[in-house]
Amino acid sequence: MADRRPVVRAPEAAWRRLGELLQLRRAELGYKRRPEFPREHGINIRLVTDIENAYRPNTFLTPTLREIAQAYQVSYDSVIAVLLGHDNELTPVTPDRLADGPDGWRPPVADRARRDADAPYAAPILDRLLELAGSGVTDPSGAQVFPAAAGDAMAWDGIGARLDIRDRVWFIADLRRRAAGRAPNSGTGATGA
Repeated sequence: MADRRPVVRAPEAAWRRLGELLQLRRAELGYKRRPEFPREHGINIRLVTDIENAYRPNTFLTPTLREIAQAYQVSYDSVIAVLLGHDNELTPVTPDRLADGPDGWRPPVADRARRDADAPYAAPILDRLLELAGSGVTDPSGAQVFPAAAGDAMAWDGIGARLDIRDRVWFIADLRRRAAGRAPNSGTGATGA
């Protein structure tokens, strides 16, 4: 049976840019030479070599990119933004911010229960954006992102257009979760969505 986990896809130039930025980040963290970095950051040397040199573009799984972001102490969102062509820099994160999640990633939704409830709805949107970026579309319209969901497309192009693309993803994810009738579990007994 084939592995069904999402592979992140982007243009080869974006992978090269990401590799260059990660090399610079490794140097900023005090590792001019590669061999010590993986040992001290809990990441495989081959993975470090492959990502920094863009040896295997379009073969990295989403969880692998989260692991890379954590090792290099940059936000996962900024890794995706570089691959999508929406940003040309990685966003460093402090160790305190890394402690927020096991993979070092913090979506732009502050409430953890709401964020966790929205995450399954955000993931396919992010995957679609990466797919579009791989086809050369880096600033997609709502119809391109949501070809079978006119309401989501209108929200993306309407009120969502005032948000940056990452916040727009979570805005639509939150709307989709609410439409599905799933309330976040806040642990307080409240069920408001």
